[in-house]
Amino acid sequence: MSSDISQNNKRIAKNTLALYFRTFITMIVGLYTGRVMLQALGVDNYGINAVVGGIVAMSSLITSTMSAAIGRYITYALGKGDRARLQVMFSTSINAQIVMAVLAAVVLEVAGVWFLNSEANIPEGRMIAANWVLHCSIISLMISLVSTPFGALIVAHERMTIYAYMSIVDVTFKLAICFLIMMYGGDRLILLALLQVAVALLMRAFYGWYCARHFEEAHYSPTTFDKGLLRELTVFSGWNLLNHGAYVFSTQGVSMLVNVFFGVVYNASRSVALTVNGVVQGFVGNFTMAFSPQITKSYAAGDKAYAILLANRGTKFTWLMMYIFIVPVCMEAETLLQLWLGQVPVLAPLFLRFAMFESLALSSGQNLFKLVQADGRVKQYNIHVTLFMGVIFPLTWIAYRMGAPVWSGYLIYIIDFFLLNFVRFYDLKCLMTFSVKQHLRDCIYPCLIVSVTSFILPVILAQFMEQGGVRFFIMVPVSVLWTCVCCVVFGLSQGERLFFWNKMQSVLKSKMPK
Repeated sequence: MSSDISQNNKRIAKNTLALYFRTFITMIVGLYTGRVMLQALGVDNYGINAVVGGIVAMSSLITSTMSAAIGRYITYALGKGDRARLQVMFSTSINAQIVMAVLAAVVLEVAGVWFLNSEANIPEGRMIAANWVLHCSIISLMISLVSTPFGALIVAHERMTIYAYMSIVDVTFKLAICFLIMMYGGDRLILLALLQVAVALLMRAFYGWYCARHFEEAHYSPTTFDKGLLRELTVFSGWNLLNHGAYVFSTQGVSMLVNVFFGVVYNASRSVALTVNGVVQGFVGNFTMAFSPQITKSYAAGDKAYAILLANRGTKFTWLMMYIFIVPVCMEAETLLQLWLGQVPVLAPLFLRFAMFESLALSSGQNLFKLVQADGRVKQYNIHVTLFMGVIFPLTWIAYRMGAPVWSGYLIYIIDFFLLNFVRFYDLKCLMTFSVKQHLRDCIYPCLIVSVTSFILPVILAQFMEQGGVRFFIMVPVSVLWTCVCCVVFGLSQGERLFFWNKMQSVLKSKMPK
């Protein structure tokens, strides 16, 4: 038993490192790709591509819930060791995604084409190119939907290394596309749309080949269509749809309220904050992705205690990892944005600080949510979460109507999502033997101590240095190192610290000359 747990811990660590390597590379290449793409397309074409892509992305509210359901059920079947059901699950999910892809294409070809040609503000002479982008985006969406079960298999088998490598290959292809269209003399926007479809097909072909070669259950049968299993998928994703819908209103809906009450200037500031925060969430989200398969597999195998332990540990590590970013960003938000943008939008530094804590509030319950998903009985949970998240939009509207400042929307969101964890506690206690006291003792209390102590040294240091480039390049590494020390000393348990020091010693010994 202890050997299995040790192997699981090593697998989680290995997968986390692979995902962080992938995130770092894709972040660097992605940021550079965005800059090159803007130069290659020009402002108008770049804007058209974003607008048309946004039309297709609106369908993700429905498609993402079905994809999450497929991932959960495949991982659960793998955890139970039921290969026969896994085979049926795989073929049924592909057939379900084919149906979903066709339905999405029909709706987008009707509603999307109408909106694009009747309501969208497209520069004169560019409507033909815009329609090309729309049609190609729909094809790419269909390919992505059909590919979902293959990606779910790779994650369920915890082959994060290949997942990371293919993500890097994907962004490398996109960078190559940028340079190709820069050398093209015709309509670059149409070429971009066609090349994006080609990349999607190549990635789909590779995932299909890899899964068929490495996983015995990855053999698709068009005639396999388990209606009972499809009903389970539909019910599971249907309840999750409520959750996702409430989240969209609490984020995109609030952005609309900011626009209505305060104007586009503050929307720009909010967008800048979300861009930086998105990079941080990409790093921290890898913890959830690395822990998620083990939580589901352990629960499916009947080891609920270990699944709960993983969820608690994942919650703590996610919080600690967030603080490694929160402290330096909060201390040096102004200089960070100045170095990146040159001209900083009004209140952007304040928005960025709030956005970091907004992300902390959101991520603090993600591993608990994975635990609920592992159980599968999500109806009660999603109703409670939807009602709780659903108050963010009306409360923000009331606050703005009463003259509250623009940043009050962030405050409402942060408070709501932190309190949402108590709803999760209640639902988890209804589903399994979940100890709230143990979660608070092992996770929340150490995290709160780290949250306070990690700011002490940076705040003192800031009192003796003027804001600017010199302080930035001193403060950032000092904040990161100090926060890491606080995490090790106050955030980790004795056993976790011992494991950390042993790993550090083994790494140092391997680097020393013999």
